[in-house]
Amino acid sequence: MTKDEINKRIFELKDEEEIREFVKLRIAELEEIAEEKTVGQNYTDSFSDYISSKVHYKPAEKFNDAECPDLVYDDIEPYVNLIKAIKESSWYNELSLFTTIFFEVYKYLPSDDIGLGRYFTYASHKGDKVSIKDVRDNSVAFCSEKSGLSHNMFKLLGIDSEVVVGARDSEMHAYNLVYPKGYGNFPVAIYDPSHFVSFLNGDKKLSFGYYKTLTEEEYNSLKMGEPHRIDLTKTEKAYRQLYGWNGMLDDYTFDGDTPCYTFGLDAAKKMKTPTPEQTGPSKR
Repeated sequence: MTKDEINKRIFELKDEEEIREFVKLRIAELEEIAEEKTVGQNYTDSFSDYISSKVHYKPAEKFNDAECPDLVYDDIEPYVNLIKAIKESSWYNELSLFTTIFFEVYKYLPSDDIGLGRYFTYASHKGDKVSIKDVRDNSVAFCSEKSGLSHNMFKLLGIDSEVVVGARDSEMHAYNLVYPKGYGNFPVAIYDPSHFVSFLNGDKKLSFGYYKTLTEEEYNSLKMGEPHRIDLTKTEKAYRQLYGWNGMLDDYTFDGDTPCYTFGLDAAKKMKTPTPEQTGPSKR
């Protein structure tokens, strides 16, 4: 199914039973074209395939000096909830979808772990696979689990996406590149489901999905391993236009930061947070 066909079909679904059948059908389509491969932290710089049952997705390199077990996305609930959320909004586009997916990932994969629980979840597994349901139940999702789920959500909707293994500032980090107009076309957006941007008004806070569009020059530089600092304050206008219905954000100030992203294992391992003078100003 194409993106337009999927979009049309979503708003034709009448109840939860039809939503579940649609999700199962769409996953079956993605499974049929999937190929067996090993991807993930310390295995690949990036990958674009749906994380199917054939894909050996490694959220880390090793646990207990043994190869990390495969993480399997074997629960349809987050996809069902995503379709419900889209239908409740009555419309969506790729920009609004960043926030919808952020909240659905956050709700399904809460994380209050500092690393020990995650270690035990993977190290104490039986067999060579760990279910995303175990990660959810133990509240131990890190960036690899979240970026993998958001990637699959985009793919389910027919939107091209890529899971990147790289760094955010000086820490190894997994995030997404999203291609609203298809692979090889621009704009491309850095999308980081482990982070968010907020509007503040005293003790009130409104948070939204975290993205920054890249020019072709910025994208090519990132892909070549050059660190890319983004200035999220430059997305303020886009957020206000997208979410500031009826002046809802007029009394709120934007809280953005300036993280630096790298693409690929080698670049991530060499990463030392560059200064703005080294990377130059962020462009939109």
